[in-house]
Amino acid sequence: MKELANISVYPFDIEPFGGWENVVQFHRSLGLDGLEVLTAFDGTNGTPPEAVTAVHFPFSMDWMVPWLGGNLEGSFSREEILFFYGGSCPDDLIDNLRGYIRDAATLKPAYGVFHVTNSSVEEVLTGRRVNGSKLVLEQAAKMLNEAVSVFPGGEPPVRMFFENSWWEGLTFTDPEETSSFASSLSFSNWAFLLDTGHLLNTTTSCRSEEEGVDYILDVVGKLPSEVRRRIEGIHLNLSLSGEAREAQGLPGYASGDFQANLTRAWERISMTDQHRPFTTPHCSRLLDLLEPDYVTHEFIFDNLEDRRAKIATQRRALGT
Repeated sequence: MKELANISVYPFDIEPFGGWENVVQFHRSLGLDGLEVLTAFDGTNGTPPEAVTAVHFPFSMDWMVPWLGGNLEGSFSREEILFFYGGSCPDDLIDNLRGYIRDAATLKPAYGVFHVTNSSVEEVLTGRRVNGSKLVLEQAAKMLNEAVSVFPGGEPPVRMFFENSWWEGLTFTDPEETSSFASSLSFSNWAFLLDTGHLLNTTTSCRSEEEGVDYILDVVGKLPSEVRRRIEGIHLNLSLSGEAREAQGLPGYASGDFQANLTRAWERISMTDQHRPFTTPHCSRLLDLLEPDYVTHEFIFDNLEDRRAKIATQRRALGT
């Protein structure tokens, strides 16, 4: 098993270190094996391949709108359109995904993480479900199959790791839907990745780390064995926002004021998805069950000392 940390190719992540060489040395000094690197919509920003163990592909929040021929809400720059919608039409989505895969392949990563999920700003604020996870998974499989069909043998040059979320799509809470998605893929160079914080965001019942671990073990334990065997990676982080979400309720959506809605949505997402380190040794049970090849300590960091402290805290909990 290799232990990684998350970082991006964007200057705000790299400049505090003074360059990629220092990025690598910093994380090696913490006992880690490498880095999972979020790439950009327009490429890898000159990231040296030797700094990269794995990648995380760019993520588009509400790609189902252009995929199904809907209208794009809001006024955006090109990069904002890519983030919110992934493009303006189905051909854009497919071409852009192919580009992300080609860009990542230049770094020779062990895998590339892809979010199989979808949500609009309105859904974040109201909890209303527009498409349903079944439809999102069906359409994601179609998009992925078409995107990778142009590569030699119909296989992506980077092994795809499909990550769960708490939005519509891959959540791991419905074994039948998860299995159906897997069987819909026409290529074999893929695996699942379990994000523990995202799975915890599917419930509001957990109040302690121990309860959180038990919940994750219960959900994953109900998955078919062939699905569990496909979980080759873990994004290990803690999110216990259920009590706060229950107390606050849903913010609601103000019709016609997209920017105000967007601000409230970011606040809601940040409150929900905490990306904290586990402190209890109980979390090692997740690794005992799944025996993953890769574990990424995936957090939100304030500065280098915060990065150091969070990684060290969770590694102590794991006993690694």
